[in-house]
Amino acid sequence: GQQPEGVPFIHGEPMLEPFWAAGFSFARGHFVVQVPYDQYLPMVFQGEEINIGLRGFTYGYDYYTLESSITFHMYAIKANKSKRKSINKFWENQDSYEGVGVKAMKRLNGIIGLGRPGEDYFHEDEQKYGIGYVRPAKKFFDTFGIHIDTQTVEHNLCRFVGKPMFDKFKPALRSNRMGLDYDKIDFVFTNIYGEVEESSESD
Repeated sequence: GQQPEGVPFIHGEPMLEPFWAAGFSFARGHFVVQVPYDQYLPMVFQGEEINIGLRGFTYGYDYYTLESSITFHMYAIKANKSKRKSINKFWENQDSYEGVGVKAMKRLNGIIGLGRPGEDYFHEDEQKYGIGYVRPAKKFFDTFGIHIDTQTVEHNLCRFVGKPMFDKFKPALRSNRMGLDYDKIDFVFTNIYGEVEESSESD
């Protein structure tokens, strides 16, 4: 595994990550000013993190993780499964808001460039909750193996994230330490690892 879940390969400094995680996020206050939560996305669970993460990337933010874990999320698996499955979640109310989540997802995907061609969505305050101007979203998609034209991804990105990504991208860190200069990064991730990794995660 990769740190912080596995034995750390990088010591004494945080490790670069491509994605933002809602469950454990710290930043200077200007992050939430530049990349506020979109108030027009009711009943959305899957998609929140790529929305914030991609928008943050386009505003010039980079993401890091710790050398070692200090907190974790227990999924509904094994001996914990029956207890966790009995906990109510927000989508138990979805019948009271029929169609709202679908409309919200169209907006979420449309704003970050992952919507279906020609599909319209709610545009209110799109500039406030939209893509930044420091880096193009396409740079993120190309770098991390996301194909928006076919709605597919390159598998096994997690095998690259960690020391390989850290070693390859760190030389592009600006001398003023204000993030990575992605103009100096021409890397495009493709799956060179063969088989597809399976995830055991389940809410």
